[in-house]
Amino acid sequence: MNNNWLRNTIRSFEPYVVPEIKEHIVINANESPYNIFDFPQVKADFLERLAKTPSYHYPDPFAEELRAALAKYVGCQPQEVLVSNGGDEIISLIMNTFLNPGDTLLTHTPTFDIYGIDAEVLGAQVVTVSDLDGYRRDRDGLLTKVKEVQPKVTVLCNPNNPTGELLPLDYVESLVQAADNIVVIDEAYLEFAGAPSIITKLSQYDNLIVIRTLSKAFGLAGCRVGYGVAQKEVIDALGLTKLVYNMNILSQNAALAAMDYADDILAHNIPPTLAARQYFMDALKDVPGLTVYPSSTNFVLVRVPDGPAMVKALHDADICVRSYQAANLKNCLRITITTDEVVRKVVAVMTEEAKKNA
Repeated sequence: MNNNWLRNTIRSFEPYVVPEIKEHIVINANESPYNIFDFPQVKADFLERLAKTPSYHYPDPFAEELRAALAKYVGCQPQEVLVSNGGDEIISLIMNTFLNPGDTLLTHTPTFDIYGIDAEVLGAQVVTVSDLDGYRRDRDGLLTKVKEVQPKVTVLCNPNNPTGELLPLDYVESLVQAADNIVVIDEAYLEFAGAPSIITKLSQYDNLIVIRTLSKAFGLAGCRVGYGVAQKEVIDALGLTKLVYNMNILSQNAALAAMDYADDILAHNIPPTLAARQYFMDALKDVPGLTVYPSSTNFVLVRVPDGPAMVKALHDADICVRSYQAANLKNCLRITITTDEVVRKVVAVMTEEAKKNA
């Protein structure tokens, strides 16, 4: 292919790559270990809905019933919700709606790569504020940079992926207040944090967009159901470039069944995950050579003496984890917290491998 056919911004672009998985214990993508269709009432609800939804009809373009259910769940109005094909689609819609070539996106580092990737594809400039030691966000630095640059879009993942840090609501609100333009707060992991959402402040800020998902706490990663929350005018703007039928019938019905039993699902999924997370952190915190970072999510970031060696040891034990070799995350592994059995196996492998480097 003639490289000149490509848009200028992607001619030398490095895509986001999902690695091939060969192991059977997969804890690299922050997925839930719980299948909502193992709940008999959820499965029955889903099948009943599916039976009433002919496959030959196109789906509801704005998933209005689901929109209303999600609005009730987070405490806003249905017109303040846009349902999307995973949280990734909302990120893409935000960038496509608000960023022109040459505009600035501000975030910090390290954080979720897709924010910067989507902005760079559009020819925007990405400005980052580096985290402090221990992967704590530089709160003063971020606030100063927002006021100084007034970026077209500011993005904050809270709790953060891949570090797990949660910033308090009052700080998040101060960031929104400091910005003249759009501020995006990605709350994909908030259910695990047990903290209030910035959605409670939505009526006060027309520049606020919140990203949520059913992929993590609800275990619907395979169905691809995310949603954005903002004031109606912003939601309407995001809808301008949305694919007409972005949410298929199966995903809409699965999400509606999940919302019907949201309290039951979360009560089943969250407590054992938090207990396993605490066990994992306690078990590894005193292992020589390992640094375990605090987490408010369903994953834990761990720095090890030799990243590739630890990944190999885990691979040999049939375990796939997310590893990093970028300078600011060198020799770090992000471990998804799943079942107690898996967590105990990971702890045993990591402890044994760490002893070899002690």
